[in-house]
Amino acid sequence: MSLLSFLQIDRHGSVNVSKLGVRPHVTAGAGGSVDITTRAKRIVFSGCFTAGAKHDIAGETLSFVKEGTVRKLVNDVEQISFSGPRAVVQGQEILYVTERCVMRLEREGVTVIEIAPGVDLERDVLAQAEFPLRVSKSLLTTPAALFRPASIGLRLRKPRT
Repeated sequence: MSLLSFLQIDRHGSVNVSKLGVRPHVTAGAGGSVDITTRAKRIVFSGCFTAGAKHDIAGETLSFVKEGTVRKLVNDVEQISFSGPRAVVQGQEILYVTERCVMRLEREGVTVIEIAPGVDLERDVLAQAEFPLRVSKSLLTTPAALFRPASIGLRLRKPRT
């Protein structure tokens, strides 16, 4: 499994990890992401849902003090570093993890499969994407323990052989 950060995700599940159009003089560079994602069976992209959002965690719920000004789920990414359609054809498992939700790339499109406690699906997720997101019929809520300051007791398991 590979874990990578994203700048943009588009309606096809393609990802831009390198070109930041709002600051064209700044280049993130694709690094090894293109090589890593070519053959990985499972890929997890992580990043914020919008750029510039301010959030608060009270108790075990997430709330937004200020929504971000730059949407990262866009109709078309500025540069394709990772091809969603190719991943679907290859049968790769693709997840996109943000502070407010987890999405999965499915044949039918990008699908919200889990939301953080306190997040309003319509206002905080669906309305903040430039393209229509699918919502899983079995939508889960992220475990509240992830929003507590205490350790969650995470243990790494041994790799499969």
